[in-house]
Amino acid sequence: MAEQLGLRRADGRPLQKYETFTLGINETDPVSVANSYASLAARGRFCEPTVITEVRDGSGTPRPFPPHCRQVLDPAVADAVTGVLSDVLERSALKGVGREAAGMPGTVYDFAAAWYVGYTPGLASAVSLGDPRGYRYPLVDVTIGGHHYPQVDGTSVPGLIWKEAMTEAVRGTQETGFTRPDAGRFGACRDACQN
Repeated sequence: MAEQLGLRRADGRPLQKYETFTLGINETDPVSVANSYASLAARGRFCEPTVITEVRDGSGTPRPFPPHCRQVLDPAVADAVTGVLSDVLERSALKGVGREAAGMPGTVYDFAAAWYVGYTPGLASAVSLGDPRGYRYPLVDVTIGGHHYPQVDGTSVPGLIWKEAMTEAVRGTQETGFTRPDAGRFGACRDACQN
């Protein structure tokens, strides 16, 4: 399912498929991870990431450049995942980006790197933080931006960067909320589900 949602390894090789693959054994890039979460925001619809949003011909006339999208996950399942991730975000210090949001922190073993990935109904982003020298230089006892951190996890520096960036990105825009999960189908999703 992760591959269907767009998750890719940064080096282009196939994902290592072990039970714990979500715990950091695959080196992924922020664009791939953010796009995977964007598929959840889009209710299970995956769109290939692209930096081109418009093409103009020689006379300046815009030519269509449609995204390449496909439904990869049952919308109700994507809504249930969003419900869970919304609850994770709302119960953290990172809540309050100016609209409904969902997100998840991640910390690589021994603090080798830390992530925060999240989304609103219309925008997804990911923040990855690590020492460019690799895992032998963990994010332990480090000073970043003039602040000392005994250790950096996903909710600390990456989470704060994510919250500030998303708050600014959605400021002044209108957006609808998430579709609430079906409580009859997903009874364990607590507050996020419709009654």
